[in-house]
Amino acid sequence: MTKVGIDAMYVYSPDYYVDNGELALARGSQPKHFTEGVGVKTFSIPPPDEDQSSMAATAAYRLMEAHRISPSEIFRIDTPTESGLDGSRALVSDVVGMLEQVYGNGSLSHVLGYEQKFACVSGMERYLDTSAWFAAGWNSAKYALIVSTDVAKYDLKSKEEPTQGAAAAAILVGRDPRLLEIIPGAFGAALRNEKGDFKKPGGRTVALVDGARSYASYLTEMKLAWLNFQAAAARTGAHASGDATIDSIDRAVYHNPHKKMVISAYASLLMHEWRTLPRWKEVVSAIGPEPSREGMDDMAYYMSEGYGDFRRKFMNSKDFIDDFATRVGSSVVGPELVGNSYSVSVFVGLDSMFENDKADLAGKRVVLCGYGSGSHAVIQANLVPEGFREVAKRLDMMPMLNSRKKLSIEEYESIHEGRIQPGEWRSGASKRFVLNSIGQHGTKSEGDRVYTLAG
Repeated sequence: MTKVGIDAMYVYSPDYYVDNGELALARGSQPKHFTEGVGVKTFSIPPPDEDQSSMAATAAYRLMEAHRISPSEIFRIDTPTESGLDGSRALVSDVVGMLEQVYGNGSLSHVLGYEQKFACVSGMERYLDTSAWFAAGWNSAKYALIVSTDVAKYDLKSKEEPTQGAAAAAILVGRDPRLLEIIPGAFGAALRNEKGDFKKPGGRTVALVDGARSYASYLTEMKLAWLNFQAAAARTGAHASGDATIDSIDRAVYHNPHKKMVISAYASLLMHEWRTLPRWKEVVSAIGPEPSREGMDDMAYYMSEGYGDFRRKFMNSKDFIDDFATRVGSSVVGPELVGNSYSVSVFVGLDSMFENDKADLAGKRVVLCGYGSGSHAVIQANLVPEGFREVAKRLDMMPMLNSRKKLSIEEYESIHEGRIQPGEWRSGASKRFVLNSIGQHGTKSEGDRVYTLAG
């Protein structure tokens, strides 16, 4: 069978950030409530001359330059996002326009182009779908390019404000991948009609969020997707050892709105996996019995006070802390600095794993766990190829994050409220695409965005 997956990737996040400890003080809270309680130390903020399209084009350009990819080698460009900029025009159109400023007018006119939306899970869906094209032999060139891009923005002084962020990830998909290989058939999904957790009706750019329901939806869909993944892993032989399915998984990379949510999701998974095993008796003896869920479905149970208390105790147990550190820990380092990046976050976590994990990852099994509100979860098992190091050493997300410029709270609020126009912002030395202007309301060019390559 044809081997397909991620041949290379590049994660881009804006050059500016907000320190969540400082934001906490400005909001009359203790720094640890934001940095530890939420689990976001800093979050990236796009300056006025940057948006979702320019971030996507920057990520794609840097990937193509780093790996010397010619436009003629790409047959498809997908731009999954939940924060698109136009109700009709696909974001990929502007991305192609920017790339053709570098590679020549018409150099990408042959590609298929998509913009896909399913909240934060759309990046994972494009990865699976694009890989299936290669497995089926439908590709007309060597590569496909997936460019997830999102800006997570919430109202000033809201509960969600500490979980903002922004990033774009360019993912090069192809045959005989050098970075991550899909394990065919080792896949699980869950889809449910959920209206109340997280939504942006009527073209809103700032979401309406029910925090408790959003948590419960995430846990519910992840559990159902895992059950389907378990069955698929058994059929395909991906569950090769151990008492539980998780025992045959070396690393898990989650959709990461903030670290506390990932910890909760992984705790819920381990509780489900360990509940029937001898090791669970040791856990219960240390933290007490799990509360009854009689008369409650998953959503009600996950929202109950009793379950929340028990999960917190489990999350503080040595068994959980050690397992999380081994299987998940390296993937949350980057997201703690980027903040929430919606459809990009699972790829931020994947890059973080490659840049921060101390173990030799060759031959390791990695599950990508995507989730999108509304609500949908996707879990896919992958294998790290032996030759991954040559590609992984070109990743530079962590150095990039550590070289960002800190915004004062006043500067951040001015950008957030749109008090600075694109043309009023100095782009700096970083080589990136910038937004020069937006066509004014009531004119023929209304909404038209003009971009150039700066730096």
